[in-house]
Amino acid sequence: MGRLIEVQVAPDSPTSLTVAVGDLLQFAASGGHVRRSPDVVEMVGPFLSAVVGSDGSILAPAGAPSTVFFLAQRPGHATIDVVTGDPWHQPQTTVFHISVGP
Repeated sequence: MGRLIEVQVAPDSPTSLTVAVGDLLQFAASGGHVRRSPDVVEMVGPFLSAVVGSDGSILAPAGAPSTVFFLAQRPGHATIDVVTGDPWHQPQTTVFHISVGP
């Protein structure tokens, strides 16, 4: 069974992660991309958080996306970029090295 893994992007956070096939990495970020090995890890998103209103409508704030997911698809090694901060004025990119085991 895959795990939903919330990854914190902070100066002292580890940037090398070992996960299993089926794991989903969740980042509070406005964007990102797979730099190396897109067949090993797939980016899903970015997404803007939304809620269901009392009348069934979907309510979402204006602004930048707030969540990015990366899905571990098969064993191997991948490199991903995760973009945090204000995407229009001061984006910050953090590089993560992902090792995916069976």
